[in-house]
Formats: sequence, structure tokens, C-alpha cells
Amino acid sequence: MSDLLCFATIALAGFAQASLQLSFGGLILLYHASMGQHRRKKTRRLTRAYVLGALIITMLAVSGIAFWISQFAGQALTLEATMICVGVFLATAAVMWLLYYRRGRNTELWLPRSFSRFINRRAKATNDQIEAFSLGTLSAFAEMPMSLAIFFVVANCILTTSAELQIVALLFYLLIVALPMLTLKFYVRNGNSVVTAQQWRVKHKLFTRFVSCASFITLSAFMLAFWVY
Repeated sequence: MSDLLCFATIALAGFAQASLQLSFGGLILLYHASMGQHRRKKTRRLTRAYVLGALIITMLAVSGIAFWISQFAGQALTLEATMICVGVFLATAAVMWLLYYRRGRNTELWLPRSFSRFINRRAKATNDQIEAFSLGTLSAFAEMPMSLAIFFVVANCILTTSAELQIVALLFYLLIVALPMLTLKFYVRNGNSVVTAQQWRVKHKLFTRFVSCASFITLSAFMLAFWVY
């Protein structure tokens, strides 16, 4: 496979993962709670630690899977494993459309209520960077049922690229995953209200749901066209 094809696959996989809402929603909660308690400078540090925690868990997961593939499954996923990933992406698209959001004018996700309450409580109680970092790692862990297949595809693409481009490919993927959170930080840092951002999410919930579904379906079609047939 060419490096260009690998980078294109990584980009689509990154956009699909970036469309997931749990880490982004956790960051909004952290912003909302922190800005009412701390100075703006401390809030920026807390949110920076949150984003770093989410990205480090993602990086470790992809790196660990890449190591497993290289050591135990050869240098690339088998055709059967690739087809399983495609099937998981299509199933995820269906879940995103039918089940991901709770009904009503809110952006609550279908998580166990005890877990959802825990995330809300920790976001409101976070006062230092270690707690914010831990909350970021927790959000990334909680998204893994939706993103695990993406990790396998990205890890496989990184292994397939030229050796000198593998680190670049990993950083490229992490940048795309972080785009929604970085965009929110830029938006708030320029004097805008995080409440306005949340109101936009509520108003355009159908649009974000459509984007998530389309991202996973596009990734599935791309994998079928260029990695299977």
C-alpha cells in the first residue's frame, strides 16, 4: 500500500473518531465548571491537561495495538480482520444514528447513568491538572467501545507506511482527533462563551449525528474500495 493511501485512511479514521462526542462533551463540562471557580489562566491549564490525557491514552492504545500486530499478526492485518473492522464501522454508524444520543433537547449520550453522573461530578470537582489529566484519560477509555476498531485500522496503516513516516502518521492522526477539542479551546480563548458552544450542540444535534454516521460509513466504503477489493 502506498503512503498516500495510508495517510488518507488515517485521515478518515481520525475524522470518524473526532466525531465521537464523549471527550468533547467532557471538555465542555470541565470548562463550564472551572470557569465558575477559577481564574481563566487556571482553567486553561486544566483544559490543556484534559486534552493531553485523552490524547496520550489514544496514542498508547494505537502504539500498543501496532506492537501487537507487528509481533503476533505479521506486518499487516489479514483480509478477514480488515472485513471485521469494516463491519464494526457499519454497526457503529447504525448505533450513532439510532442509539448514541438520549432523546430530548440535550446532548446526553447513552451511557450507564452511574458512569454519566460520575463524569459530571468529576468535571465539576476537578481543581488541579492531575485530576483534569485523569478525567481526560477516563473519557478516552469510555469511548473505546466505539473507537477500538479505529485504533486497529490506524495502527495497521502506521505499520504499512515507510519507516521514516510512521511517527509523522501517528502525530497526524492525533492532530485530527484533537481538532474538536482544540477548536473549542480556541473558541473560548477568543472571548466566546462555552455556554454558546453547548447551545450550538443542542440545536444542531441532528447534524452532528449525521456527520458521525457519514464519517463511519465513508470510512467503511473507503476500506472496502482500497483495502479489500
